[in-house]
Amino acid sequence: MEKNVPDGLPVEVSTGGDPMAMDVLTDCALQNSGEANGHSEGRVRSISFTGNEPASLRLRKICAAIGCKEPSFDFEKQGPPHNILFTCKVSVCLEGFVNTVIECLGDPKPKEEDTQEHAAQGALWCLERFGHTKQS
Repeated sequence: MEKNVPDGLPVEVSTGGDPMAMDVLTDCALQNSGEANGHSEGRVRSISFTGNEPASLRLRKICAAIGCKEPSFDFEKQGPPHNILFTCKVSVCLEGFVNTVIECLGDPKPKEEDTQEHAAQGALWCLERFGHTKQS
């Protein structure tokens, strides 16, 4: 199936053959202007995710697809020993014509996985707002 995004670039949406399998929140198209990261193509790639993939995994897949380094996740403990909370900072380095670093902080949570997920969701949101992904 092919769709056009607002700027007229073609987007292929892969749902694994099952049209009901697509989840709007977990399907995106990657835009690459080409010149920003040294590639000559200006095509849009499509990546589909299952509805239950964690945001941290989706973020890793998107970073690999757009050719940037794998995101780094840094954790910090806070609070007394009987009530420890973790925070996570995810950093995504977008190298190209202009180097950009996206840093997002997860809310303090009792589990590292939960704060990592929150931080990754923030990074995914930023990538979409910066035009590296488009919800399809």
